[in-house]
Amino acid sequence: MTDSFIHSRVAQLTLKLASLTPSLERAQQSVRRLEAEQVPAGAVAGARAAQLSAARAMVATLEERARQVRVAINALHAELVEA
Repeated sequence: MTDSFIHSRVAQLTLKLASLTPSLERAQQSVRRLEAEQVPAGAVAGARAAQLSAARAMVATLEERARQVRVAINALHAELVEA
């Protein structure tokens, strides 16, 4: 790969990482809000538990995607150093 391609790809991945940040922050806020929310027992508690589970899954997914993007950026930087 050429240096210009690598630099271009790093820039694209950096933008992707930046675009993931607001979504991740919103998902984390949702988890905190749902964890702090007091609800009566019964069906409402079950629905809240399902929402909390979904919010936690979203956080995990976004964190994993951000990690993958960081790994790709680091690999491209390493390739530049080796070149």
